[in-house]
Amino acid sequence: MTATTDAPPVSTTGNETAEDYAALLDRVFDERITAWTAQAEATERFPRQLIEYLGASGVFAAKWPPGQQQSDVAKVITLARKLGTLGSAGIGVGVGLHDSAIAILRRFGKSDYLKDIAEQAIRGEAVLCIGASEQSGGSDLQIVGTEVRTDGAGFRVTGIKKYVSLSPIADHVMAVARSVDHDPNSKHGSVVVIAVPLAQCEIQTPYRKVGAGPLDTAAVHIDTWVPADALVARAGIGLAAISWGLAQERMSVAGLVSTSAQRVIGITLARMMVRRQFGHTLYEHQALRLRLADLQARVDMLRYALDGVAATGRLDLRAAAAMKVSAARLGEEVVNECMHIFGGSGYLVDETPLGRWWRDMKLARVGGGTDEVLWELVAAAMKPDHDGYAEFDQLP
Repeated sequence: MTATTDAPPVSTTGNETAEDYAALLDRVFDERITAWTAQAEATERFPRQLIEYLGASGVFAAKWPPGQQQSDVAKVITLARKLGTLGSAGIGVGVGLHDSAIAILRRFGKSDYLKDIAEQAIRGEAVLCIGASEQSGGSDLQIVGTEVRTDGAGFRVTGIKKYVSLSPIADHVMAVARSVDHDPNSKHGSVVVIAVPLAQCEIQTPYRKVGAGPLDTAAVHIDTWVPADALVARAGIGLAAISWGLAQERMSVAGLVSTSAQRVIGITLARMMVRRQFGHTLYEHQALRLRLADLQARVDMLRYALDGVAATGRLDLRAAAAMKVSAARLGEEVVNECMHIFGGSGYLVDETPLGRWWRDMKLARVGGGTDEVLWELVAAAMKPDHDGYAEFDQLP
């Protein structure tokens, strides 16, 4: 499938700095993207043409120059921040998921078959998604039920993935499965990732969700054969592959939240300066002003933290988990407090977008790993100070 959406001429070299990339995004994110986003919020359907347009405009090519296997974390964050300005979690997360699937293919996909899928996705000619959650509804890799078994010159893949965002419009799903060729009872050691054409699967009716309406999400029933070249990550590497994709998704969510939260604060501050209560603007009421200042200070800290991660130049799995869980919890607090400051009109869906943003932000604490899952990753990386503690050896 080829991208048919008119796009600006592509002029990427693959050597763009984060600043160059930001300038490219400023040129590409025009009134068409704004219009597609508004339409998507109204219809609760993800606009495939948006990914086609981004691909044709070089947005993914500038992130993924030929031969690059590692994610440029600065560009991951830059793209996420730009998406956050759209005010649509569904659009932002959807584009981030497509790019995360590209990241998995670029690092782990070795066959020409997989490389071709990745290049199509980079050009916007194919849309990708990730299938990790099982029929039970969770992404616990100890209970992966989707099975892969050798069948002739390829593999038979069978199973049900419950929450597969973008599946109604995507071409391929990066499915997390369990190889049953050698030990049907093995868990972690048998996890694989395999690319499955969605045209060979049954896509169920998209779910009705609390928020992130445009993020088309549906169950995918898989019972099909794929060639051996479709295996992205074999048993023993599958866990690393899906963890890599999730780290990219989590860092993207943190970037989305940072600009989304800043936009909410800015709009709320503007209202506070014109809305009058008891003879004064809301901004002149110290309690409200300082409440917003506290939120602003913490959003600033999030932005500085993202800048610091970007400066390292590498994507760290545990840092991504820490950034995502901290950003998600802060973002939820920001929207909750700002919705309160808006008063009654904040609860009127026809007057302000606060209610939609409030619902959207809830997704950040669940999608890509819940708070508790991410805290476990952070806890695993903590290092005790045994020498410091030994100075107080009189303690029991």
